[in-house]
Formats: sequence, structure tokens, C-alpha cells
Amino acid sequence: MIEKLDIANFGSFDGFRWDTDVREPHGAVGRFKKLNILYGRNYSGKTTLSRIFRSFEVGQTPARYDNPSFQIKTANGQWTQSQLNVQGAPIRVYNKDFVEANLTFLRDDHGHIQPFAVLGAQNNEVEQEIEKVKTQLGSKESDTGLRAAFFKKQTEESNAQTIVTRKTEALNKKLVDKANGKPGGIKHNALYRNPYYDVRNLNADIAHVQSHQIAALDEAVRVEKIGLLTEKPLNDISPLAAFASSIAALNKRVVAIAGEKIQPSAPLQDLLNSAVLANWVRDGRPLHVNRDCCAFCRQPLPADLTETLNNHFNEESEKLQAKIQRFLQDCESERARIQALGLPERDRFYSSFHAKRDYVVEKLGAAKAGYERALDELSKVARERSNNIFSAHELTEVVPDSDSGIGAALDKGNELIRQSNEHTARIGASQKQLRDELRLSEVAAFVADSGLDEVKADIEQDRQKLEALTKELEELEAEGKKLRAALESLQAQLRDEKRGAERVNRYLGHSLGGTSLRLKAEEEEGKATYRFRIMRGEQEAFNLSEGECSLVAFCYYLARLDDVQTHGTKPIIYIDDPISSLDSNHIFFIFTLIESFIAKRLVSSDGTELKDAVGKPVYRYEQLFISTHNLDFLKYLKRLTAPEQVERFLVSRKAASSSISLMPKYLKSYITELNYLFAEIHTCTDDANSAASYHSFYSFGNNLRKFLEAFLFFKYPSGTVNNDKRLQLFFGDDVGAVAFLSRLTNEHSHLEEYVDRGMVPIDCAEIARTAKFVLGAMKAKDPDQYQHFLRSINAGDPLSA
Repeated sequence: MIEKLDIANFGSFDGFRWDTDVREPHGAVGRFKKLNILYGRNYSGKTTLSRIFRSFEVGQTPARYDNPSFQIKTANGQWTQSQLNVQGAPIRVYNKDFVEANLTFLRDDHGHIQPFAVLGAQNNEVEQEIEKVKTQLGSKESDTGLRAAFFKKQTEESNAQTIVTRKTEALNKKLVDKANGKPGGIKHNALYRNPYYDVRNLNADIAHVQSHQIAALDEAVRVEKIGLLTEKPLNDISPLAAFASSIAALNKRVVAIAGEKIQPSAPLQDLLNSAVLANWVRDGRPLHVNRDCCAFCRQPLPADLTETLNNHFNEESEKLQAKIQRFLQDCESERARIQALGLPERDRFYSSFHAKRDYVVEKLGAAKAGYERALDELSKVARERSNNIFSAHELTEVVPDSDSGIGAALDKGNELIRQSNEHTARIGASQKQLRDELRLSEVAAFVADSGLDEVKADIEQDRQKLEALTKELEELEAEGKKLRAALESLQAQLRDEKRGAERVNRYLGHSLGGTSLRLKAEEEEGKATYRFRIMRGEQEAFNLSEGECSLVAFCYYLARLDDVQTHGTKPIIYIDDPISSLDSNHIFFIFTLIESFIAKRLVSSDGTELKDAVGKPVYRYEQLFISTHNLDFLKYLKRLTAPEQVERFLVSRKAASSSISLMPKYLKSYITELNYLFAEIHTCTDDANSAASYHSFYSFGNNLRKFLEAFLFFKYPSGTVNNDKRLQLFFGDDVGAVAFLSRLTNEHSHLEEYVDRGMVPIDCAEIARTAKFVLGAMKAKDPDQYQHFLRSINAGDPLSA
């Protein structure tokens, strides 16, 4: 049994989802039942809906429908536009397309009426073959034959498809979440700078990771790479100056100083014997110039003391002392030069070079320390000679002729600077590679943690099972087509087109009580086929009225329910709007045909009601759908013999798309158009409703005119009173109000004299005031009747707000 349908794109339906629109007041999703009544105004989408059902009957969608997409959901599975040939109960649709395909004579005198056959005279041998084929076909209900096997296999395939779909959707959701889900998706990770990353990129990365056997990075390595990504391009570093050692030159100078021999002019033995005393005296000489007494002991100084000391500390020794002081100063300058040597600060290098830089700094520091030790040794020799100026020493070298590794350390520093400067040029490409490595590492971790390979293998195994079931289902379907073709061939041997015409005439006679219209089957000359003609008496009928066309077409449809293809089955019957706008006097006739030959419960030859295996009444249909735009016909449909399960729906246009919803209570429970019109006026009392119920405001003038005509006629039924007088009687002496109502109902329900009205937006506020004015008059005139009107549509009083 069909339960619901979604229509993504078909005719006037665009993006319709059943579970969204078809809801009970408490929120539960509604469903199609055994009997389904659909009401909708013209152009609301009823015929479009019937065409979906007819597509499954004829095996193809109508022409000029671009990219149709719809899905019918049944209790046992689903049908889509790509599965129009289905097994099970046949579908028989009455709509405009059915009439166009079979009764072109009704619109064109040169058209035809498609002949059909019902079962003819008995032929035991053929009938036995037919029964044999029917037994092979069996039925889903009795759980026998090919149809039951097909149904079971279809259920298995549907379950398998559900499993594959569920697992695939779960996998896809996991992939989507990983690719671009918030906040943890790769797309939203600022490290990767890829705002357009999606599932396609993720699948490509997964394939790359698996083909290149890439594993997730260790956490320490990952953190280090992330740190590298934070670096920005640095300014270039100037190379370090080349280093030349001065040790050899200083060695030569200190060796000369140590070995230079000098003698005092008149030596003082005490000073020669004590270098300390000699240095003390030499340092004190300048302090005693032009003094008569010793500054230390206050004793008188000898008159020749200055001359005596000058003879000891002669010019030659003083020159050597000056040379020694210059040498010591040069050593200190060299020490300062060495101490100034060094690499640029750490933050001027990229983090990837910090370790190398620290190593070079360490080596350079050790080399500098060695160089300074050499300077200390050289200075020590010079100081010793200064302290004992008259004592010469023969030396060849004080320290080895070397730079202690300073040059090598500076060369390494320059190499590091060169690498850092080059890294600046390629830092963009390097960081892109780092991002790729980090992203692929995360993908590799995702593949491992999610068990992606196992999940895909599981889905593939289920998919193979599904393919096997689909193949088995196709084989059953092919076998079923062969059996149905054989059945049609056998039934053709019993077919009788004359009896088809007689069946149509039976329904015509039942409906019109002996009308002169009838269908005649004439055998075509030289052919074993028949042609149907519409006769009025003994003459072929032309120029049928609209009502006669509708009635002939519907009687023809009823007779086709007994043709050789449908006989013995319980079809899904869909009757779309069998009442045209011009044949209101045939409404009851059509209703009686539906009631008598479709809706009534089946009875046995003795008149007792048939029951199925569980004791429920038996109907000639599997499921029945009837749609209409006519409220009078809808009223009669409420009287149909109804099964236990009945549902009523409203088909309407919402913006640019059609929609289906459950029928409102006032349409479902009441049988007069007056209630419906009152509900439409009630809706218009609040101009805020125009957003959701724009059609009510657009049709307000027409609805108000029809309501007042009907309502006031019953209040003032005298034939001597016209509509304008009834308005005056009801609304009192307020001539302005009556004139305003007349203007509004005329301008809003006719455009030929008010063409500019169709070019401007509807004044919803004016309509709301008018609606309240009318309801206010009703409430004032007859409050009891007014309250019952409100109860009939289950609505509150808008005037009490």
C-alpha cells in the first residue's frame, strides 16, 4: 500500500517533502490510507499528482517534464522515476491524460475512441491455461507463485539497499565531518590554510596516504613541524668578516723583547739583585723629582740621588720598558678584538637553525678562550721582562703559531648564515611542504583510528550482496514479464471488444437513466479489429456537451477496469477530478457510479458481504484515490462506502510550488461551501496571515461575494429582493458601507473593468478591516449563529481580541 511520496521536481511540485508538510496537529506524520480524498482548487497541482501515478501505470513519465524526480514510499519499499515498471497490483488512473490517450473523439470529430476488450465466451482449454499461468504468477496476498517470490526478493533487496545506504551514509558523514565539519574538520584547521577543502580532497589524500604508505607523525615531530609553521621571513644576515690571527706577529715581538740585552751606565748592585726593589725604585723616581726629602720616610735625599738613579735606569732600559708597554697594550687590543667576535643573536636565525647556531657559538667560544690563553702567555712573558728589565732570555716561540680554531668556527658561522638567508627565499615552499606533511599525517591517523579500510571492505561486501539480490530480482521480473505476456496472449483469445462497448453502455444507462447516448463497436472492414463510435439513437453523436464528455469518459474508464488486463486483479485506482467546471448537473451521477461500481464492498452471488481471511470486508480495489476541485462533489464523497482507513488531504499552491497537507477540520467535517467561505473570510481578519495564506487574501473579493450571496439569500429568501437590497437589509442604513462592500467585491473578483487592480499589490490591511466589518455585522445580528459558524471551523472570535 502506498503511504507517502516526495516530489523533488515534477510539474508544479518543487522540493516537496511529505514528512515536512503532511503532519497531524500534534506533529505526527500523516499517511495515505485505503481510501484517500484530495481536495484542491484548479491549478493547485492535483493533475500533476495524478500524472505521477499514471507514470507507473504506463511505464513512462509524460513528455515535456524536464528532469523529473519523485519517490513513492510503500509499506514494502519505494518506487522512483527510474523504476516505473513494478510488480504487484496494477495502477489504473483516470485523468486528462487518460482521456487524451483513449478518447480523442471527445475533442476532435476526426479523433477516435480506443477499443478495448473484456472476457468473452467460455473456452475451457484456454481458461485452464490461463489459470495455470495465474497460478504460476500467484499473488503477494496469498504468498504464492512468482509475485510472492518477487515480493520477498524485493524486500530482501530493499533491506540490503537500506543497509548499504545506512553504512555508506555513516561513512560519508564521517568523511564530511573530517573534511569540513566544524570545528575539527581539516577545512577549518588554520594550520593547513585550505578553506576550500572538502570530501573530494579528503578522498584524494586518503588514496595518496595509502598508496605511499604514509604513517602518522610522532607527537614530538608533529609539534616541531607546527613550530616551524609559525616562522615568518627574517631579514638577511650579513656575513662575518674573515679572521686573521696575530699570534705569529706577537710571538716574534715578545721573543725580541725577552732576548734584548741592555746594561745600566752605573749599575746599582742592590737593584740588580732585587727586581722587586728595582721596580719599586723605578716607579718612585718620578715622585721625588725636585724634592729634598723622601716622601715615604721623610729622610733627606742625597744631592746626587737623581743622577745616580738616572745612570742605573738609562735611556736604553726606558726604551725597552716603553716597547713592553706598547706590546701589552696591543695584546689587550687583540683580546678586545677576539672578545667582539661572535654570531648574530639567536632570534635572527630560523628555529630550524637554532641548534646549529648554538653549536657554532659553543665552538667559537672555546676557540676564543684558547686564543685568549695564548695572549695571556705572551703578556706574561712581556711582564716578566718588564719586572726584570736587565735580565734577557733567549726564546724561539712562546705559544704555537695558531688561531685556536676561531677561523674554522667563523667559517661554519658564515655557512650557517648563508643557509639561513637561502631559507628565506624558499620559506613559502617549505611551509607548504610542512602543511602537506602535517595534513597527510592527520589523514593517516584518521584512516588508522577509524578503521577506514575495514569499513569500506564491509560496505563492499554488502554491496556485492545487494548486486546479487538485484540480479536475482531482475531475473524474477524478466520471468514475470514472460508469464504476463503469455497471460495476455491467452486472454486475447477470449477477448471481445463488443462486450467492452456493452460494458460502457451499461454504465451510461445506469447514470443517466436511459440516455440516448451509447457506444457502438463496429468491426473495421477487412480487419479483425473493432472501432468504437458514440451514438445518439441511431446517429453518430457529435458536439457533446461538457457534461456528456465527462460522463462518457468516466463510464469508459469504469468499463476499462474490467478489461482483460485488469480483470481478476485489485488495482490501485486514482480518479482525478472527474467533474469539470461546466457539468455540475452530473455531479451526483458520477458519485453514484463511483459508489456503485468501485467503492461498495464486494458481495457473493447470494448478496452476502464477502470477508477476507481475517474477517474484514473485501473491496475491488487495493487502494483508492479521488481528487476534486468541486465542493459539491466533495460533499457527496463524504457519503462513500468507506473502509476502516480513510484520510483526506488538501492540495494547494505555496509560493511557486504545490504542496499536500492534511485536510482542515472544517473541510473534513462539514459538507457545505458556506463553512469553507466563512473560514476564508475569518483568515483575512488579520493581515499578518497574508504571509502564509496569500491565496485567501487574493481571492477575498470572490469569496466574500459568494459568501454574502449565499448567506443573505437564506436570511432573506424572498424572490422580490435582489442582492443589493439584501446587503442594505443586513448592514442597515449605512449606505457608505454597502457601497464600499459592493466596490470591493466587484473590483477584487473582476478585472475586465478594473485592469489597473491587477497591476498593484493587494491592500491586505483594507481586506482585514472589511472582513472584521462583515463578521461584526453577523455577530451583532445573530450572535448565536455567529458562534456556531466559529465552532464549525474550530476557530476563535477575532473580534474579541
